[in-house]
Amino acid sequence: MKPETRSLYAHRLDPVLRWLASHPDANPDLHQLADLACLSPYHFHRVYRAMMGETVNATVQRIRMHRAAVALAGTQAPLRDVAQRAGYESDAAFNRAFGAVFGISPGRYRAARSLPPDPQELAMYPIAIEHFPGATLAVLPHQGSYQEIGPVFTRVFMLAASQGIATPETTGFGVYLDDPEQVPERDLRSMAGMSVAPDAVLTGELQRFDIPEGRCAILTYTGPYNEMGKAYNWMFSEWLPESGNVPADFPMFEQYLNDPRTTPPAELQTRICMPLK
Repeated sequence: MKPETRSLYAHRLDPVLRWLASHPDANPDLHQLADLACLSPYHFHRVYRAMMGETVNATVQRIRMHRAAVALAGTQAPLRDVAQRAGYESDAAFNRAFGAVFGISPGRYRAARSLPPDPQELAMYPIAIEHFPGATLAVLPHQGSYQEIGPVFTRVFMLAASQGIATPETTGFGVYLDDPEQVPERDLRSMAGMSVAPDAVLTGELQRFDIPEGRCAILTYTGPYNEMGKAYNWMFSEWLPESGNVPADFPMFEQYLNDPRTTPPAELQTRICMPLK
């Protein structure tokens, strides 16, 4: 695809991604999405898949299954309500779909997450102090629940690819400015980003954010994004006091090592980074 064509399609699909993120409970209508993109309904799905690497339905499914997992682990909402919000009128269909993604039924997933943390399991979090080499990011800001930042990453990668600043070595980064235990959910500030060359020229909405080089405590987490709170709690309440280290005056950030579009949630790998003095 020519650079100018990719840039044009990214501009046209951006309203579609915004709509999908802000209407997770709605069933996307082909003609409505095609109108938003100013594309023919006959060609919209092909263009979307060529740009995003997945179908519209796959994008919607990822958003809904993530929200379902968050609801199952963090609320007492009835399973029927969770299934309906995920777009399933049949409990059996929801169970099959959720099991295909997470490898466990919704009921068993909730039951397992309601148990007290296993100290031996927490002690297995791999953590090391490393020299982080620094990184230049192209980012978009996000305000609100950290659990709802996923669609912002989708926009960042599409916009960066359309500007030709993504490389084969590009990885995703999330920067989290506030403590979710202290700041109201609606006021949480974060940034979804991807690594780019230091001399990359950013246009449009993409902003530059630099992570400086320096010492970092890095916890390597494997598992669904929505369950990383346990790793954070252990890192701050157990590891940090025992380590004798002091956090630097810089926010926590995460580096994502694989692609959530093609990686099962249980196999997702994230480097949770705490800059140190």
